[in-house]
Amino acid sequence: MPQVIEFPMLGSDGRLALATLVRVSKETRRGEPFREFRARLRGAKIWDKDRPTVALRFFGVSGTPIKPSPFMEALAAAVSDDAAGDVLLEHLWRLNPVLMKAVIDLAGQRAYGKDEISKFLGSSAYLGKAPPRPSLETWLQLTIGAGLLRSVGIAVAIGARAEPWIAKAAELDVEEYLAEDRPEPEPIVPSVGPSDEDPAAAGAESSAGSSAGAAGAPSGPNIPAPLRHLAGRELASPRGRDRAVPVSRFASEFSMELLGETREQLRKWWAEVRPESGGYQPADFGVESEGWVENADEVLYRLTVAAALAFRLDRDRAGVMQSFAALDSSGVLADLYQGNVPEVIPDSVDARALMLASLAARRCAEVPDLAASLEGQPSAAGAFATLDAALGRGLFRVELFWMFDQLRRLGVLRFEDLDDHTTTPYRLVRDTLFRLGYLASPYAYDAPSLAVAAKAAREACGEGAAEEILISFALSAGCSYDCAHRKTCEFACRERLE
Repeated sequence: MPQVIEFPMLGSDGRLALATLVRVSKETRRGEPFREFRARLRGAKIWDKDRPTVALRFFGVSGTPIKPSPFMEALAAAVSDDAAGDVLLEHLWRLNPVLMKAVIDLAGQRAYGKDEISKFLGSSAYLGKAPPRPSLETWLQLTIGAGLLRSVGIAVAIGARAEPWIAKAAELDVEEYLAEDRPEPEPIVPSVGPSDEDPAAAGAESSAGSSAGAAGAPSGPNIPAPLRHLAGRELASPRGRDRAVPVSRFASEFSMELLGETREQLRKWWAEVRPESGGYQPADFGVESEGWVENADEVLYRLTVAAALAFRLDRDRAGVMQSFAALDSSGVLADLYQGNVPEVIPDSVDARALMLASLAARRCAEVPDLAASLEGQPSAAGAFATLDAALGRGLFRVELFWMFDQLRRLGVLRFEDLDDHTTTPYRLVRDTLFRLGYLASPYAYDAPSLAVAAKAAREACGEGAAEEILISFALSAGCSYDCAHRKTCEFACRERLE
């Protein structure tokens, strides 16, 4: 087996990740078509359409129909958490014994910080291939969940179930293993049509012909749909302006002083290049502050529909605005809010936009007087939790922060901590914050962890559209995992530790 260094995202809780793997294995016990298996992984938030072979290689499956691998069969047959943990550790050893031995040897000496482990794996002292930092985070969480390691603050140490693996690691001759190691064939990903691979993209594609003038969404590296206009901007690079921060200053931690210096660098760069904002405003969706006084719940409903279209329709701004205008001008939007079945659906109303608006209307109908509940909360944190309880539940996640920002722009919510919840913590935002040291992990799978990332973004950028600043910074600086500029970049960044 080659050294597997990429692992699917499985969250920041090792026990939950192990339980998810067991559940997926049990549900796939009899085998199934590839399409159904992929849907199962999507539901478990494991599937990455941009890296399909990662999940297939991890589970040990390929082609179609999907037949459970020995690893999946063993997980499904495990009678306890400890037994499942043993199966997982055997699997991780098979996937990459060099990585497992290295971490066991390190953690066996003392508690090691994750940054320290990552730095060692990227050094010449490590003979194997270094995993990308997000994959290392996943691997560490899996080993913690299985009992090989245990958390000690932000560090890891040898866990309660490590003894047999310490002995096994001691027997491994790394140089001999690497000399004999041979790659295995890549997993086969069955070819699928656009509607199978990405329903949102398919909806946009199929409706483009029927909605005259609707522009397709431009492609971009992980750029979220509401901010894809940033991809076309030509901004001066934030690099090459200051003296490089010595790696020794952040090798063990990112101090508050150092994070303050990074914030000042970002502020100066953004003040110089600040472009015109191309983002959404409440007025784009016919929402004004006076409307909140007259019918606040309808304002919330319109913003809920707007969020659904902006994030799920997979169109650029012009396409989203056209779809919203078609719903509004035809009276369909008002009918759905009143709980009425529209008598006529004009051809100008996109089918996917109609479905999203219907879902939004149904969820809003389940929580009457939601606006009053938000205003009655003592803090923005309480109001956000109320909004999440009402519109989360499988419908919205990061969209809720976007809605909060629209309400801030309207000036209808006034909380001292409001700014902590008005940055939309997109994945690219969290990745950038993690690399710059403002977050301990880029993963966030619930509202509280997303709120932590939103607050960190505000701390990194101060006032302003933090998500726009951070994504523009990443695009202009070429900031990414396995960064090509790590040797020349002057910013304090985890990539320079690799």
